[in-house]
Amino acid sequence: MLVSDFFETYSDLIRRFGCNDADYRLYPEIRYFVEAFDANAYSAWLSHYKTRRFCRSLTVNVHIPFRHSLHFYCHFDQMACNDSDSIKKYHDYLLREITLYSQLLKDPPIVEQVYVGGAPNYLSDNQLNSVLHEIQKKFTLMKGGKLCIEMDSRQVTKSSLQALREMGFNCAVIGVQDFDQGIQQPLHDSLIEANTLCAIRNAHQAGFKTIKIELFYGLPKQNLEKFAYILEKIIAANPDQINLLNYFHRLDKFKQQRNISLNDLPSKEVRLEMRLFAMIRLTNVGYVYIGMGLFARHSDPLVVAKHQGRLQYGLQGYSTSSDSCCIALGISGVGNIGPMLNQNACDLMSYYSKLERNMLPIMRCITLSGDDLIRRSVMQALICHSVLSIESVETFFPIDFKNYFAMELAELVTYAQAELITLDDEQIVVTPKGWLLINNICGVFDKYLRTSRQ
Repeated sequence: MLVSDFFETYSDLIRRFGCNDADYRLYPEIRYFVEAFDANAYSAWLSHYKTRRFCRSLTVNVHIPFRHSLHFYCHFDQMACNDSDSIKKYHDYLLREITLYSQLLKDPPIVEQVYVGGAPNYLSDNQLNSVLHEIQKKFTLMKGGKLCIEMDSRQVTKSSLQALREMGFNCAVIGVQDFDQGIQQPLHDSLIEANTLCAIRNAHQAGFKTIKIELFYGLPKQNLEKFAYILEKIIAANPDQINLLNYFHRLDKFKQQRNISLNDLPSKEVRLEMRLFAMIRLTNVGYVYIGMGLFARHSDPLVVAKHQGRLQYGLQGYSTSSDSCCIALGISGVGNIGPMLNQNACDLMSYYSKLERNMLPIMRCITLSGDDLIRRSVMQALICHSVLSIESVETFFPIDFKNYFAMELAELVTYAQAELITLDDEQIVVTPKGWLLINNICGVFDKYLRTSRQ
């Protein structure tokens, strides 16, 4: 189908249903967390972990916030730093935090995946290796587990990628913004295209099992022609996964965006056209659409898991393993243990202060209610499998689905009439036409979103 045909269809749907930007890796979102931390309740859930009452696996998420210059497109906490002493101090406190968790857990937990995000490049190879070694020393790293690292293509070399593989990292995540110098002017980097493509090629040669590209669209001064050029270059580099990320312009949250003129931002129609073009092009060259903007090669484990009904969706997006327990290390990291979601302190002073007092640096959290757990389960079934069995929900939760979700089912009739879903007494099925608006479909079950709109 032509982009113009897709555009006409989906622009009409978006006008009718709106655009819900929530990706539901977290439910509820961080803004609903309480600015307090119940250490006793958290410790109690950690003790449940020790008895293996609810955790099937453990994920360790490490956040490195430092950058030489702030990225205007980044949606996560970051801070400018060129001071090696500050970076060393942060590294030392990460080790302290790992030790504190190992003391609280006592019995070494089994870690199925480690995710090092933010800007790990700003740690030296020795520092990064020591963090990974400390995790392996204090916990039990599953053989063949997933060790994933985000990287800035401007800061990696062939030798540094080889060093990461020797440390044990087997998944590389590379963020891609735009190759046009006019857009990259705030970053003062005219070599970004060569650096990015070289990083992907070197990651292949180093032997990473999975290479994932996070491709932003809707950037300042970007149009469909420029975006199409980038996409073709990325496709030619043959990564295993390509994740389409919409650029958000939020002056209230991201100070580094204040120098960007609103006149330079592409319209909603142009952003939609970019996304639709990418979906058609990636599908035509052999990528499989997993959902939520993520595409993968046919042989990718996520595609196999999707076909087998084993796909999971959590804090790190799509996965083949459950992240029912996630320990967050570093400032602003988000984790969960049992029904508790938590976020670490978002500034260095608070982070260091709590660790110096031998306290976990958690700033805020929320304990999920029974209703939260039911709704999260419903959303994850739709996101992972495109099918929700009403009987399966009633089997796991003590509810009468049709009565419990009477308001939601009434609202979903409109989606069924638009052929975004099929709806009957046994199940809800998201149609291929509805994939692009899966956020909206999940939003029907989002109690917090409904309350805020009211």
